[in-house]
Amino acid sequence: MQFREKGKKVLCIRSAYVPEKKRTIGITIASQNSYMSTVSEEVCRQLEKEEVDQFKKWLSEREEKRSVDRLDTSLSFIASWMEQAANGLAVDSLKNSLSEEEAAKIWEAHEKLSKALKKAGFNKPVKPKGQTAKKSVDNHPNLPFDDQNQA
Repeated sequence: MQFREKGKKVLCIRSAYVPEKKRTIGITIASQNSYMSTVSEEVCRQLEKEEVDQFKKWLSEREEKRSVDRLDTSLSFIASWMEQAANGLAVDSLKNSLSEEEAAKIWEAHEKLSKALKKAGFNKPVKPKGQTAKKSVDNHPNLPFDDQNQA
């Protein structure tokens, strides 16, 4: 039994041998909406017991892969999201609209993330003594691409 996603459907394809052609061909036995994570009753009636078990396993593996992909996306964007949130707190109207409960949830999530990073072996980087962030100096303030002179 093979399973394929085609558009908004998951196809259940059974291989059948055709003696005249001396080949196997794939015959679509059943299909269901691809957003479903469980086997529908209709599909269960059309498939054999071991095929239903295969389909359930395929659906669970697909769901697991999708959740890992979502977590991977979250990890790749977390630094920029946190930076944007910090920039949002610099805006008075946004800072004043944040409730104490929301701030507590943010702190709690920050602590969970810190613990998870340490547990995964990523310790907080230590800056060398005397190193501070240096502001860039604009040596050519009158050039047309200077942001301060465009208004």
